[in-house]
Amino acid sequence: MEPGQEKQVSKLRRPFVVAGAVVGASLSGWYLYRNFGNSGAAADPIWTRFVNVALIMFVAIYLANLLRRGVESLKKR
Repeated sequence: MEPGQEKQVSKLRRPFVVAGAVVGASLSGWYLYRNFGNSGAAADPIWTRFVNVALIMFVAIYLANLLRRGVESLKKR
């Protein structure tokens, strides 16, 4: 890429990232609900919950981005 040229940003980028964030937030909420709802079993420590929620969000957005790239490659054909 030459200096002065801007990289083109896909029009599908934002909707897929937002969808990934919504799915990640939903899964994180479900995880936290299940973790607090365990009666009888000890809940995870707070640092484990924090790490797990961060991982869930990262994976959801990353997979949404991979799905977007697949959709874009299929549209180009």
